[in-house]
Amino acid sequence: MESHMSKILKADDVDLAVIARGTPGFSGADLANLVNVAALKAAMDGAKSVSLADLEYAKDKIIMGSERKSAVISDDVRKLTAYHEGGHALVAIYADGAHPVHKATIVPRGMALGMVAQLPEKDETSVSRKEMLARLDVCMGGRVAEELIFGEDEVTSGASSDLEQATHLARTMVTKYGMSKQVGVVAHDYDDDGKSMSTETRLLIEKEVRELLERAYRNAKNILTTYCNEHHALANALLEHETLSGKQIKEMLAQLKSQPRQQQQQHVAQLKSQPRQQQQQQQQQQHVAQLKSLSTPNATAAAAKANRQRYWPESQV
Repeated sequence: MESHMSKILKADDVDLAVIARGTPGFSGADLANLVNVAALKAAMDGAKSVSLADLEYAKDKIIMGSERKSAVISDDVRKLTAYHEGGHALVAIYADGAHPVHKATIVPRGMALGMVAQLPEKDETSVSRKEMLARLDVCMGGRVAEELIFGEDEVTSGASSDLEQATHLARTMVTKYGMSKQVGVVAHDYDDDGKSMSTETRLLIEKEVRELLERAYRNAKNILTTYCNEHHALANALLEHETLSGKQIKEMLAQLKSQPRQQQQQHVAQLKSQPRQQQQQQQQQQHVAQLKSLSTPNATAAAAKANRQRYWPESQV
C-alpha cells in the first residue's frame, strides 16, 4: 500500500493498516486499482488529497460492487435492512471471540442491501474454534433480528447468504478441522457422494452441523434479547446516517449505557431528599390542623372563656 500510495497526496486521517487488514488476498494489481479508484473519487469530490473515506469507498466498490443509487427502496425495506444489519453488528460486538466491527451500512451495493464489516486486530495465520463459533453467532444475527422485531411470519430471504456461510463453516469445522467430539478428530471428504464414508457417518455429520447452527442461533437470540434497547438505537441510527463506523457504534452504545447510571444517581438523590420533604409536609399538615381547630365554635368559646378567666377571676364576676 505504501508503494502504491507514494505518488498520491494523502489526508491526515489515512491509516493504510486499516485498509490492509480489510483487503486480504488482494494482489498488487488489485491494490493499484483500489488506489486509482480512491484518487478518482477524491478528484470528483474536488478534494486536494485522498482521505480514508475515499479508500474505503474504493475497497467496497471492488469487493461489493458499485452503489445502487438509482435503486428504489421502500421505507419498510430500509427499516428491515437496518434491523438486520444492526443485529449482525450487535452480535459481533457482544459475541466472545468475534472480530471488532469496522463499520455497518445499509447502502445497497451489488446484490446486497447492506453489510457489516469486521476487521481483525492483527494478522492471522490460523483461526481458533472460539473465533469460528463467534462467526456462526454473527451470521445468525440478521435472521434472529428479523424474527424478534417483525415476527416469524415476516422473515425474509435476506439471510440466505448468511445461512449458506454459516452452514459451510459449520460443516468444515466438523469434516475438515476435527472440531466435533461425536465425529472425532478425523477429516472426511463430504463432497465425494458418500464414497469415503458410511451413511451413518454422514447422518452424524449433519446432526453435528445442525447442533452448531442451533447453538449459534440461541446465542444470537440471547444477545439481541438482552440488548434490545441498543438494537433499536443502532437500527434508528443506521436509518438516519446509513453508514456508521465501528468507533461511532461504540460511542453510541457507551452513551446508552451511561444513561441508566445517571438516572439511578438522580433516583438516589431523590430518595435522600424525601425525608426532609416529608418532615416539611408533616409540619405544614400540623399547622393546618391547628388553624382548623381554632376555627370551630367550641374551640372559639373555650378560648374566650380562658381569656375571661385570665383577666376576671370567677370570684369577681
